[in-house]
Amino acid sequence: MVVSTDPPYRALVPEVASRYAGLSGGTAADGAALAAAVTAALDRVVAGAADEAHIDLSFRPEAGGVHVDLACGNQRETVNVTIPVANR
Repeated sequence: MVVSTDPPYRALVPEVASRYAGLSGGTAADGAALAAAVTAALDRVVAGAADEAHIDLSFRPEAGGVHVDLACGNQRETVNVTIPVANR
């Protein structure tokens, strides 16, 4: 997924993360945890980015939860959030 660094578009990322956690078998709390972790990582990778920059996001389920890679220019972050087996 590619998203502009403009605030209205960046605001979509936590919602996508939360829904992805839900589709991966997570609870609302798991979705909120992933959204918060992705938002914090997003803030770090876009710090100092040019106005016309974009963010590359890659979501994938893993055996223990959800893995998200974020990149903006030379900045990269990875987020992993565990989804307990009971939730999947």
